[in-house]
Amino acid sequence: MDINFYNRLIEIRKAYKQSGYSFAKKLGIPQPTYLRYEIGEQKPSARLIEALVMVCGVNIHWLFTGEGQMFADFEKNSGKRHYDTSVESRLEGFGARLCELQSLHNFLDREMSVLLKITEAEYLELVANKQKPSLEVLNRLKENFKVDVDELLYGGADAVEFLQ
Repeated sequence: MDINFYNRLIEIRKAYKQSGYSFAKKLGIPQPTYLRYEIGEQKPSARLIEALVMVCGVNIHWLFTGEGQMFADFEKNSGKRHYDTSVESRLEGFGARLCELQSLHNFLDREMSVLLKITEAEYLELVANKQKPSLEVLNRLKENFKVDVDELLYGGADAVEFLQ
């Protein structure tokens, strides 16, 4: 995992002026698990990414790349409670959007799994929404395709923009 990701995670917590314990509680993640994320002992989960985006309003593009603004919407960083109950239902469409991406490039399941560096069985679980995408899979999608990861995860009008 990119060390800069872990530094950005610490930067987010510091922006909220919270200890690791209170920030983990805010995200709904056990404190020992959160600590392992910050020091790089544990790879970030989809649950962590989802909490950072939905609870803290973190700009997912900034989180992965360090480019742009830390927060997608400064209103979300106002300290007001924010909880979007549609996250799970919108995330369920990820598999269909992944299939759309695959179809537009005429790739086989095997080819997609090679690009994402996962097994074909793992790829099929992603497509069937039986597994949430990991940070590594999201990064590889970003590396191989011109996609807005937030839109790919949660949907939107122009979720997928492709390179020729």
